[in-house]
Amino acid sequence: MDAYSPSLPGLPDLRSRLATQVDFLDQLSKHACDCAAQLGELNLRMAHQLADDGFRLGRALAACRDPFQVGTTALRETQPVAEHLHIWQSALMGVITTSGATLAHDANDGGWQAARRSSGIPADGAARHPT
Repeated sequence: MDAYSPSLPGLPDLRSRLATQVDFLDQLSKHACDCAAQLGELNLRMAHQLADDGFRLGRALAACRDPFQVGTTALRETQPVAEHLHIWQSALMGVITTSGATLAHDANDGGWQAARRSSGIPADGAARHPT
C-alpha cells in the first residue's frame, strides 16, 4: 500500500474540494495581479507626466526675468498639473470600478460558488458559528 494513497473514505471528495478552492484562489490572484499591473501602469504614466510638468515649470521660472511675475508664472504653469491629477484620479477610479465589477461578476460564477460551498462558507457570506 502506498503512503500517498490511503484507502480513507472521503479522500476523492477532499481532493475535489481542495482543487476547487485552489482554482478559486488562482482566479482571485489573477484578478489581483491584473489590477496591480493596471495601477502600476497608471502610476508610471502619472509620474512621467509630473516629471514633465516639473521640468516645464522649472524652465518657465528660469525664463522669468521679472521677479514680480514669478508667482503668476508659477500659477499659470500649475494648472496643467491640476488637470493631469484630475485625469489620473478619473482613470484610477475607472480601474478600481472595472476591477471590482469584473471580480463581482466572476464571484457570481458557478466555480466561485462551488469554492464557497466546499469551504463551508454560506452563499450569503455569513460565518457559521456552532451553538
